[in-house]
Amino acid sequence: MKTIIFDIDGTLTDMWPIEEAVLLYMTNGKYKEKINALKLSGISDTYKIYKQVWDKNISKKNYFNFYNKSFNKLIINNKLPAVKKYPLVKWIRNNVNKYNFVYATGGQRLETLYVLRKLGLLAYFDIKNSIDKSNCRFSKKTGIPFNMIKKKFNDCLLITDSRNDCTGAVLVKVPFIL
Repeated sequence: MKTIIFDIDGTLTDMWPIEEAVLLYMTNGKYKEKINALKLSGISDTYKIYKQVWDKNISKKNYFNFYNKSFNKLIINNKLPAVKKYPLVKWIRNNVNKYNFVYATGGQRLETLYVLRKLGLLAYFDIKNSIDKSNCRFSKKTGIPFNMIKKKFNDCLLITDSRNDCTGAVLVKVPFIL
């Protein structure tokens, strides 16, 4: 059975509303315009955005701990924005018996599982064999995350909206749809 590797952000949903909510929580509601301007400038790494608007000296480890704690607070207080469903969500539901589904994302596991749950897709994904920041520190453009999946599922296909993801897929000979 073919395994489909999904990038979550941009293919199944838009993660920015959630990331923005967490960043605003982390900065006490300040810098909304600057945060969005940085995002619009092409910076998608929330760590880089946070460092530019709030704490220039925070380590990545401390940042991600703080980010995840803030994310959890927003869940508990029911303050996260709705998760928008992209058309591929319906396609996954209609093809659940034809393919294995995994994800490869540069995002946090907590966020990804939350989004998959809200999209009604969590039960359809092989979480154990999926890749996120918790089990692979390498960028997808290196190909390493895709190679980790390919070792377990030789017949796989990447679905993404990112040219960088495609670059990594080419390096390890994983076909892709952009």
